[in-house]
Amino acid sequence: MALLALFCLCGCQSGGPALRISPEQARTLNLSLSGGVAADGAGSVYLTTPDGLQRYDPGRHRLENLLNESVTDLRDVAVTSDGVVLAVRPKILCALAAGYLLDVQALPAEATALSCDREFAYLLLRAPKGARLIRYNLTGDNRGRIQTILTTADRPQAICAVRGGCLVVSGGNIVKVTDPVPSQDNTQSQVGTALLVAVQAPITSVVADQARLIVYFSTASTTYAWIQGQVIPIFPAGSRLAWAKDTLTICLASPSNSQIIQIPNVSRHTQGLIKKLSPTTRPPSATQP
Repeated sequence: MALLALFCLCGCQSGGPALRISPEQARTLNLSLSGGVAADGAGSVYLTTPDGLQRYDPGRHRLENLLNESVTDLRDVAVTSDGVVLAVRPKILCALAAGYLLDVQALPAEATALSCDREFAYLLLRAPKGARLIRYNLTGDNRGRIQTILTTADRPQAICAVRGGCLVVSGGNIVKVTDPVPSQDNTQSQVGTALLVAVQAPITSVVADQARLIVYFSTASTTYAWIQGQVIPIFPAGSRLAWAKDTLTICLASPSNSQIIQIPNVSRHTQGLIKKLSPTTRPPSATQP
């Protein structure tokens, strides 16, 4: 009943937000998450759980375990542009192959988050008094190279790789971190940061539609979009997000009422909502990079 009320609140119509797990399944499904989620171009959703890695197939409404043996320390999952599934254990970057996680790269510290875009994977690593954002080359002559992009005094919760850099979530802020570029004298690399979004509640997850310049992010109770310099609520629930091919997936984990909600054509859904906002009701602009 609560989920039905959510759909009424957001004006769900044909082509809008859709439940991917039936209410009956939701009452018995324990979709506990130990870390992030990811999606691929075929529509599958990958979930890190306390005992391994699962994939949800929206076409068949089916969850399946991808590992042949239990793995209890997964922290996050990501899918490369070539469709390779990557995951992180505390100090290892892994790749999924034939039901097993194969070690790709030993990490210098404990990893808490992972995201990738084209030729790079970005990882958050714990530091004694904060965190480090590192970049790992997935392809090319520098394949396997690890480079520290940013060090912070706090410990961010989530990241999202984008072309030319990475979005980093800390508290209620989303900061865009640019990839390093040589300085004029070529003596050191320069990294820029810019505050993209600042809201009151802690942000739990962030994803991006780079082609349309839309950033989607969630708090514990709401999913938002940053679009045209504005922050607007697009769904009255939030937790972990995944995005692929204009479909936004919202994973609500609960011991007794787990759900997967998807918004196909989410850019059109979001653009429709912002058009309905009059100048007097439109929320204040977010900080732009």
